[in-house]
Amino acid sequence: MININKKYNIIYADPPWQYNKGVYQDNGRKDRLLEEQYQTMSKKEIENLPIKKLADKDCALFLWVTDSHLCDGLELIKKWGFTYKTIAFVWVKKTNKGNLCANVGSWTMKNTEICLLGTKGNMLKYKNKNNIFQLVEAERSKHSKKPEEVRKRIEELFPNTYKIELFARQKAEGWNVWGNEVESDIHIDIDKI
Repeated sequence: MININKKYNIIYADPPWQYNKGVYQDNGRKDRLLEEQYQTMSKKEIENLPIKKLADKDCALFLWVTDSHLCDGLELIKKWGFTYKTIAFVWVKKTNKGNLCANVGSWTMKNTEICLLGTKGNMLKYKNKNNIFQLVEAERSKHSKKPEEVRKRIEELFPNTYKIELFARQKAEGWNVWGNEVESDIHIDIDKI
């Protein structure tokens, strides 16, 4: 395991947010319990993760949120020591046939998910000069699994930086990972949060 004192320039996180109903829809099937897919964490548990110990003095945070957790995500960026900059990516969810996915929502049908960007220090000195597109059109597969394309765009945006993915589901070359579905490179004792 890598010592938690290692500092990262990129932190990519997809927190296991809790939802009021605790259910989700998967490819047109009936509602299913979210806990069947992964263990969720309360807002307070997520806020209390030792992210400040992981972040280098110059660091970018890429944080996935659904529209219902937008305010929570913006608050979390501040609590973790970052300043909100922009929406880095908007994922338009597609079926394996290229059609638009849609989940029932309280107000409108849900087709997208957003990845917020917060920074601390001076990340512009690490930024690639190439233009990176915000819109990502990619297939929705396993519940909550994010498209590989986003990780590739982060790598292109900030090459030659130390990167960690939190709440990871798989290892990726050039990245350290932490999560309960993967062999983690660092240890965070969430029982003490």
